[in-house]
Amino acid sequence: MTREEAIQKLLETDEEFKQWYEEHKELEWKVSKLEKHFPPDPEIEAEEERLKRRKLYLKDMMELRIKEFLSKNS
Repeated sequence: MTREEAIQKLLETDEEFKQWYEEHKELEWKVSKLEKHFPPDPEIEAEEERLKRRKLYLKDMMELRIKEFLSKNS
């Protein structure tokens, strides 16, 4: 099973993974929007940093779930 197949299967069967995935996508969009803000504003930069940390946390959680899934289904 490929990594992409594992992700697809998790999206179909694992509600928590699906929530992480959707939140990660939403944060990606929000961060890209904030990055376009000019001139830089300390408040906006702080929010962007917070969103990036959350996004990274979600990515790490999804990676762990993918690795677990692949080890059980290979």
